[in-house]
Amino acid sequence: MKTRFGLCLVLLLIFALAGCNQPIDEATLSTVVAGTLEALEASGVGDPGDQKSPLATAEVGEDPEPIAPTEALPALGPGVLTIVYINSGELWFVQEGGTPVQLTTIGNVQQVVLSTDGLLAAFVRHDTSLGVSELGVVTTDTAVETILATQADMDGFFPLDGALHHVPYQLDFIPGTHTLLMNTREVFEGPGLLQNNELWSIDADTSVRTMLLDRGLGGDFHISPNGNLLALVLPTSIGFANIDGTGRSPDHLTFPFVITYSEYAYYPIPVWSPDESAVVVVIPPEDPFVSNLASVWRVPVSGTSTKLVDLTGFNFFRNQRKTPMIAPDLSKVAFMRETAPNTFDLVVAPLDGSAESIYASGNITWQGWNPDSTRMVHGISPLNYVLVDPGFPSSGLGFGMYLRWVDVDSYLYVDQLTATHRFGVVNLPAPASELAVISGSIFDYDFTD
Repeated sequence: MKTRFGLCLVLLLIFALAGCNQPIDEATLSTVVAGTLEALEASGVGDPGDQKSPLATAEVGEDPEPIAPTEALPALGPGVLTIVYINSGELWFVQEGGTPVQLTTIGNVQQVVLSTDGLLAAFVRHDTSLGVSELGVVTTDTAVETILATQADMDGFFPLDGALHHVPYQLDFIPGTHTLLMNTREVFEGPGLLQNNELWSIDADTSVRTMLLDRGLGGDFHISPNGNLLALVLPTSIGFANIDGTGRSPDHLTFPFVITYSEYAYYPIPVWSPDESAVVVVIPPEDPFVSNLASVWRVPVSGTSTKLVDLTGFNFFRNQRKTPMIAPDLSKVAFMRETAPNTFDLVVAPLDGSAESIYASGNITWQGWNPDSTRMVHGISPLNYVLVDPGFPSSGLGFGMYLRWVDVDSYLYVDQLTATHRFGVVNLPAPASELAVISGSIFDYDFTD
């Protein structure tokens, strides 16, 4: 009980940021939680009890009927690495080898996504003095800005029921289109992260807004590789729908609500198969202080879900980052297994049930797979990145944050080795090429190529 109470207090402080409509720094989250667990472990309390497997169950209902394509999708990307990013509260645009261009001038930008053709950047602006937000879009070639939803618009989506506001939560463009998908969350005076679990479609060219799935029927949405389907994740289930929200199936996998000991619900992170036939997902234990046994499930769009492997020694609070642990080719899963206070093994478990491998040990954090599943990146406390390439010695990538792979040999990240934070691109084996110098307390970016 002492362990649960201590961790609850720390996580409440962290997720108070969500209640203040501020982004949550995942590196900070991992560091604080890890430090708390280390202190509690040193006190001799909080050891996990007996193993308890997640009681996930497979359910099959009506499968979504795929939408017949009306025409072939155009080439999605602009053909050159194209990036939008936040610098000092403003939105900027740059193409690799080019000069950054400022797109907005009002400030307070907090979140951004880029259309796959690189022509539109959708963003969330939050006025901290007034406590209000708005959703906008700006053209990257002419810097023409349009407001898609004001705070008054969003507050009218649903009754507030004690909340101060509804604000955008998850944003993404459907590949090959200027159609933006969005869900929202509620903002309260105190801490808390409560999602409305709906789904909106917004035509970013015309500002026409359409509710695709009502409150409680959406959840976290994950667009399939070709943009045809949606995996819809709720805190206790996973289902599917067509990209326009039609054909919402009954849940194909249900599982217990994960006790997070804080004011937020945990949403598992599925990874789509390249052929769009299924997702694979890690389901944590229901109570992370009672069990450290997780399970990996294959959830097909049509058919019965199947448990692939169990993961023993799964430390939920070290493995809850927003980076998927399932490899993009769905062949394996990476996770952190605690071996001593604040010491973890980076374990890779094949999903065919064959023997696990340990790739690194220490005070490390999981950062993600590269797109072809051959390499992975982990962090060594506090912010050093290490590239793991099986069969070769591990190599350091730098001191920073916000690493995202562009392709199998290229990634973006912010170098924080000095007081000057440099946003750069690395095309291995070459060193980083600087894109911009970043300032301000809030950073986000998106890219296409």
